[in-house]
Amino acid sequence: MPVFRDADHLYRVFGALFERLRAERDLTQKLTQNPLVVRFVFTEPAAEITVDLRCQPLAFYLGPCALKPEVEMTQSADVAHRFWLGQVNVPQAIATRQVIARGSVPKALALLPAIRPVFDLYPVVLREIGEAALLPMEKKTKRAPRSSPFARLLRGRTPAVVPAPEAPAPRIPLLEESGSEPSAPRAPLPPREERALKIEMLRRMRLIRAFEKRMAEEFAAGRLPAEALHLSIGQEACAVGACFALQAEDYMTTTHRGHGHMLARGADPNAMAAELLGKAGGLCQGLGGTMHVTDASLGALGANGIVGASSLIATGAALSARLRRSRQIALAFMGDGATAQGMFHEALNFAAVFDLPVIFFVENNQYAEFTPLRGHTRLKRLAERALGHGLPGVAIDGNDVWEVYQTVQRAAERARNGDGPTLIEALTYRWSGHTEGETARYRPDEEIAEWKQRDPIVRWEARLQETGLLTPQECAALREEARRRVDEALAFAHASPEPQAGLLLESVFAPEPASLYRPQPASPAARTVSVSTALWEALAEEMGRDERVYILGEDVRAGGYFAVTAGLVDEFGPQRVIDTPISEYAIVGSSVGAAMTGMRPVAEIEFSDFITCAMDPLVNQAAKLRFMSGGQYRLPLVVRTPGGGGIGMAAQHSQSLEAWLMHVPGLILIAPGTAYDAKGLLKAAIRSNNPVVFFENKLLYAESGLIPEGEYLVPIGVADVKRRGEDVTLVAVGATVPRALEAARHLEGEGISVEVVDVRTLAPCDWDTILRSAHKTRRVITLEDGVLSGGFGAECAARLQRALWGRLKAPVQRLAGWDVPIPYNRTLENAIVPNTERIVEAIRSLMRR
Repeated sequence: MPVFRDADHLYRVFGALFERLRAERDLTQKLTQNPLVVRFVFTEPAAEITVDLRCQPLAFYLGPCALKPEVEMTQSADVAHRFWLGQVNVPQAIATRQVIARGSVPKALALLPAIRPVFDLYPVVLREIGEAALLPMEKKTKRAPRSSPFARLLRGRTPAVVPAPEAPAPRIPLLEESGSEPSAPRAPLPPREERALKIEMLRRMRLIRAFEKRMAEEFAAGRLPAEALHLSIGQEACAVGACFALQAEDYMTTTHRGHGHMLARGADPNAMAAELLGKAGGLCQGLGGTMHVTDASLGALGANGIVGASSLIATGAALSARLRRSRQIALAFMGDGATAQGMFHEALNFAAVFDLPVIFFVENNQYAEFTPLRGHTRLKRLAERALGHGLPGVAIDGNDVWEVYQTVQRAAERARNGDGPTLIEALTYRWSGHTEGETARYRPDEEIAEWKQRDPIVRWEARLQETGLLTPQECAALREEARRRVDEALAFAHASPEPQAGLLLESVFAPEPASLYRPQPASPAARTVSVSTALWEALAEEMGRDERVYILGEDVRAGGYFAVTAGLVDEFGPQRVIDTPISEYAIVGSSVGAAMTGMRPVAEIEFSDFITCAMDPLVNQAAKLRFMSGGQYRLPLVVRTPGGGGIGMAAQHSQSLEAWLMHVPGLILIAPGTAYDAKGLLKAAIRSNNPVVFFENKLLYAESGLIPEGEYLVPIGVADVKRRGEDVTLVAVGATVPRALEAARHLEGEGISVEVVDVRTLAPCDWDTILRSAHKTRRVITLEDGVLSGGFGAECAARLQRALWGRLKAPVQRLAGWDVPIPYNRTLENAIVPNTERIVEAIRSLMRR
């Protein structure tokens, strides 16, 4: 039976409500701060009410009205009645089409915090006009029967034994203080005097050649713990010429073929050799190996096994230098194959758009793995790639160390003067195959012999002798010196101990301030804000607190797609609120390089679906660079991204991908479900020294909640029991938290006591809190919007059923999305994501077991 008999009945009730509201000056002042005209169109019965918030006090019109509304909300009269009772989740109602909204919907949703106090006024008005019968009947609480006296005794007890996890979990070291900042790079500089400089170039090229030849012998003898060794014999002039042109504080990124670059920059041969042997005395303590040798103290930002990744990280380091107003530049080494990668082009475009001080140095050794140049590009010269991005490109002889040195010097000076990036193509050749010991024959013997005739070391020796800088005997002495030095390095490496297993767990995450992980006394909640506003405040407060924090993403100056960052550019300027190209690789990839060099970027990915366009910098770089370097780097970056369905944007804009990234060690994953947690957790995430992916559900942006005045943090890695209960535990993720609470309130009248645990942080996850709740209630349902298979609920169920085998009254139940893409049709979309009704029915079903 409908709540209202007819339109006159509806007008009598809502007319009284709005008339009473006009008399409440405080309420109307808050409502009219957002001036607009709203029209409510009702069905069952058909009626209209128009509210004008442009005047003080507000005006309202019952029935048809000539005013043109900015927002129109169509709903049944029953839904409107429940709304004014505070029983309707508006974003969810819009998503499920209980309310059909048209016009400036974000403006209307911004009214919700001001409207909520009216919910207490509506029952008062109903009683005053003799319509108390419209109020819902208060149900007497009836407790569900206990299973046995023994069960009552067990409730609330902590499990005596908690089984150890199947595999050890990495630890986040906590410090009482924030810890010292990483020191600035300081690479040893080559001599400035020309004669000494040229001799040192030969000495360094000889060292690189001797080192790699000896490593080839070690590999052939089976003394390297690797099945792949990538050598750069024949390319020594590129490494030495480019690195010698850099200043001590400059940055360098390199590739899987990076031994020569590291030695040219000044890396210790002892530690280099030990790293290739996987020993504790290695540059990366044996965690990086042949493809990932690096030394942060030299400004090296990791040798990288991902082809093309060096360009993105160097671009981020260059952006960092720009933001810090330093004179540093970044140089990215890469092979010719990298120029076919999308990330290479995104890096060049990003660097060109912002005139960043970066040099892209392509060692064109004629082959991308086994594929010759003609097999992966139509270009004759890779330097022409620069033309498409509006930056200068130059091709040089990569086997002439002096030409390389002078060319990089000019590009570096150009970059330091603010004239932007340069692409350098150095034509060279690797004498070995793609990997040492390969059996594939894809290069003619005559070609290899011809290039060996252009040996860069022999050419440089001849030039030094022709100009009288060295004698043949002195050249021979340098060759012998290099051999002895490599012998010493190998002796050190073989004597170095094996790394200990504890290193594995200690190297994943950087040390953190303990305050970010410890619950703090809660300040009294003082005001109601939307989740969107809570996030805005967190960003503004942290940007004001720390000048290293900056925001980048698509259209963030205008607020982004969901207007979360709107207005921040007015306060902090375009240098710290950066609109980027539509380029997820570059947004996240540059954030990695910037974080490694002292900044704290907050990157926005417009929809979480688009994380798929940035998986490499997120998964292979942000999550792994600290570990692969043996703990040399910190990566304090945040990737904010809205996920979830409910707004009719179909399969490519509606996914909930939190569980994907749970499988990637090295990432912190946060998914708040309330305004309070959204603000406090985002502030903690920005202060973290580790990479954080911060999932923001779209439907939550308009949800409102109480937050304190002033500074507060919500601890990372700590779940929150949002509601205490005795009969069943609901473990909720993100946007499912409000639905879980609504279901718990609904079932209270049936005598079912539901405990709601808000996970908040998926990694590191607070399994202890979940376990304690499950041990108490003995019934558990997990709740998430992501698809069922491989979801968070599966992990939670596996852990609980192992820890509480024989204790639970029923198997852990999982409520999640269907294993199908999100459909466009609203009815179908609503059917596949768990709603309150499904949650209630699942709890009832579980209680019957």
